[in-house]
Amino acid sequence: MAPWALLRGVPDSFAACVTRRPADPPLDAALARRQHRAYRACLEEGGFATRLLPADEAHPDCAFIEDTAVLLGDGALVTRPGHPSRRGEVAGVAAALGESLRVEEMAAPATLDGGDVLRVGRRLFVGESERTNPVGREALARFAAHRGYEVVPVPVRGVLHLKSAATALDDSTVLVFPGAVSPAAFPGLRVVAVAGDDPEAANAVRLPTGASWWRSTCRRAPRRGAPRDSTH
Repeated sequence: MAPWALLRGVPDSFAACVTRRPADPPLDAALARRQHRAYRACLEEGGFATRLLPADEAHPDCAFIEDTAVLLGDGALVTRPGHPSRRGEVAGVAAALGESLRVEEMAAPATLDGGDVLRVGRRLFVGESERTNPVGREALARFAAHRGYEVVPVPVRGVLHLKSAATALDDSTVLVFPGAVSPAAFPGLRVVAVAGDDPEAANAVRLPTGASWWRSTCRRAPRRGAPRDSTH
């Protein structure tokens, strides 16, 4: 059975999603949908089975579904996103995940975005970002410890999430934009540093075949273009 990826559609309200910088030109939901379809096709061509949840017009950011849950083995930890406007997204994701996984929910005052959680082997590197607080990291550590994973905090700077600037190529190699994340944060791993001034150049998706697909193939700048998050 193929590994699966859970995605969520792009709503008409996408233009109102949370941004860290002004969108110029304004966000285009129709363009984002086309790019999102291309992203889904890339995942399927790379060996994932995909399931698409319907868009939620009440939540412009809902397509960034990865932030709402962390999946380990047969369990899913439903997060409490750091931005209050996003917390209504989690119920629908929890219901979908509950069809096949054992679901646990994170409670206040914890906050954690899945975009801050990078799994490499049996370690979960977790960004110390504005969206994920220490209580959230502790809640994840408790959830992960029962499944044999260790949580390692990682300072980030100038980006929204850890995975805005660091992703895994395999269980021993990470791709890192050193302007946002120090390579020293990944002891014992091979670090491939990306050049230039674009943190998103370090964005990649590890495919079931063991290959990596660079998200830059269908990449967007932060909060522009194609939502490409998925919960695997």
